[in-house]
Amino acid sequence: MRVLVSLKGWCTAFVAFVLVFNVVHAEEIQVGPVTKIATVTDAEGLIEGPSYNPEDGYLYLVEVEHGWITRLSPDGKYERFYNIGAPNNLMGPNGMIWDESRKKLLIAHRDKGIVTLDPRTKRLETIADNYNGKKFNGPNDVVMDASGNIYFTDPWGTSLDNPIGAVYRIDAETNEVTQLFSRLAFPNGLGISADQQYIYVGEFGANRLLRAFLLDGGKSTIFLHAMTYFNGGGGPDGFCMDIKGNLYIAHWASGKVYVVEPKYGKVIEEIEIPDPDAIGPTRCCFGGPENKTLYITESFKSTIWEVELSIPGMPNPPKTK
Repeated sequence: MRVLVSLKGWCTAFVAFVLVFNVVHAEEIQVGPVTKIATVTDAEGLIEGPSYNPEDGYLYLVEVEHGWITRLSPDGKYERFYNIGAPNNLMGPNGMIWDESRKKLLIAHRDKGIVTLDPRTKRLETIADNYNGKKFNGPNDVVMDASGNIYFTDPWGTSLDNPIGAVYRIDAETNEVTQLFSRLAFPNGLGISADQQYIYVGEFGANRLLRAFLLDGGKSTIFLHAMTYFNGGGGPDGFCMDIKGNLYIAHWASGKVYVVEPKYGKVIEEIEIPDPDAIGPTRCCFGGPENKTLYITESFKSTIWEVELSIPGMPNPPKTK
């Protein structure tokens, strides 16, 4: 009987510890009001890929269907900056991040593959456009690890009935392309943990967040498993991370950005767009002078939103201690 009581007491203490851990963790994030900063009335296609450039203070974006790289100036002026192309008015740019190491925009393009664009010279360079001689299905989102290796999702043409989506890695030194995962139902956003031990993938078709362990500097993975399931909406779209590893996941057709803590997969905050018709968040990124401003792109009404947070975003590539 003493053993049973002891075991019960230990379990109760453990559960209490987990609850306290999650409550404390959640309280660390302070979320300000969500404010609309722009409406793109003549947007040529889905607004996506927000990327803040600290070099010039511009927020860079994409208009997917017609291939535009656009930007929003610090004083709120929206301009079409560069046309990267979009065959059939559809196969254009999607995910994009500011690559601090290259001082360039790193872009996942559905037709061209993974490319960089120098905003100063407008020079476009291709990093990878195929795997073993076969063209990608259509890259969607892209991130980097602390060593500069590039990871991206390749989802187009996939669904729950046809799960042929994949995730790839491009080696920073050799440009070798490695397939990490396959047979996914539209893998969308992705991220690398702050300690470089995990990769997270939003499987849009299954409305869930996946996680796997990274091995050998990210060249291989083990134990891909479901970490978080979402209710309602369409599914997890693009996401970004703060310096503590929390994931900010734009959840398309729900009008929300879910904040997920990285250890247990618990949703600790819901950042809701204050417009009942603006329900299509496509992606988010950190920026601003202190890198504490979260920018959110929304597709239903072609709007751009911002919210001030208490924790800075993780730079690209992440900085190691």
